Amino acid sequence: MWLSGFEDEIRAKEQFSVKIKESKNNYDNVIFGSFADNYMKTVKKKMVQPNTYASIYNIFKLHILSKYRTLPLKKINAMLLQKHLTELHERIPRVAESVKTLLNNIFDYALNNGLIDRNPVKAVYIPKHIRETGKALTLEEEKEFVRKIKGSRFETIYLKLLYSGCRPCELSGIQENLKDNTLTIKNGKLKSYQKILYRTIPIFPKYKPYATGKEIKVNTQTLSEEFRNFCPNHTLKDLRHTFTTRARECEIDNELVAVWTGHSLGNITASVYTHFSIEFQQKQAQKLMY
Repeated sequence: MWLSGFEDEIRAKEQFSVKIKESKNNYDNVIFGSFADNYMKTVKKKMVQPNTYASIYNIFKLHILSKYRTLPLKKINAMLLQKHLTELHERIPRVAESVKTLLNNIFDYALNNGLIDRNPVKAVYIPKHIRETGKALTLEEEKEFVRKIKGSRFETIYLKLLYSGCRPCELSGIQENLKDNTLTIKNGKLKSYQKILYRTIPIFPKYKPYATGKEIKVNTQTLSEEFRNFCPNHTLKDLRHTFTTRARECEIDNELVAVWTGHSLGNITASVYTHFSIEFQQKQAQKLMY
């Protein structure tokens, strides 16, 4: 009787050992491509805004999925990643930094799910890429830009960016209230889990001739690509920096400029933000003439 019970116990332990071994073998067979793509679509997508996700997924597809799609997750080691990221950094350092960050996210997720024992990205080193924060157009460059875009299909769109300080991704959400002389803009630099924020600012004097009250529809990628034809030494975002620079040159308070551009809406205190009434903003906006 006791022998039978002992044999049952041995058999149960053997079966348990086989299950562990099978489970480990299943983990060994996890393919990077399917796992990483699942992470992107079920986790990363929920963490960022749709426009941001589209950009991140494009980097993932071009520089990660194409490289490691068919490899087992456990076969991707630090030396393999180091070689890839070093070569990428020599060509496009900013992209290499983004790829490393994304790979780190993916392998951390695999580690937290027990699929790997360590994150190989932790052993990879690439030099820190110093990102440019943007460069405003000089007054002469701005005049030349306005002259060049005359009659182009995106002339009005470019001028609205230049004369409002909004982000390109915020264009489609602008509400032009001609009666109250205001623009209401949905803040475009928020994580998907953050509360939606809007800012209501004046229609500035230089913006006013182009305000129609109609919804703006434009592909920002196309807008950005065409912008380089007119202004090859700048990026589309530099129109925003130009607005900020002109406002400061016109001696408008820096905190008010931050409110207009949505630069500090997440950090600015309620007392400071509410201090700038729309009536006060309208008066200050009249200074923005040059």
